[in-house]
Amino acid sequence: MHPQQLHLWKLFWGIVLAGAFLHLFFSFVKRAVKAQGVKYNWFAVVLSFSAMGLALYLIFFVQM
Repeated sequence: MHPQQLHLWKLFWGIVLAGAFLHLFFSFVKRAVKAQGVKYNWFAVVLSFSAMGLALYLIFFVQM
């Protein structure tokens, strides 16, 4: 595989995984807001989703 093809392949999968990540994040937030009687540690939730998003960004878009 040529380096240009590998770059495009990683970019494609980065976009696919970022879309899946955003879908999971927004569906979690929607369900968490509707849940009654359940309390979330929102700092930990935001921190964990941010860590996953940063890892996706660094691996697929910055190409580290």
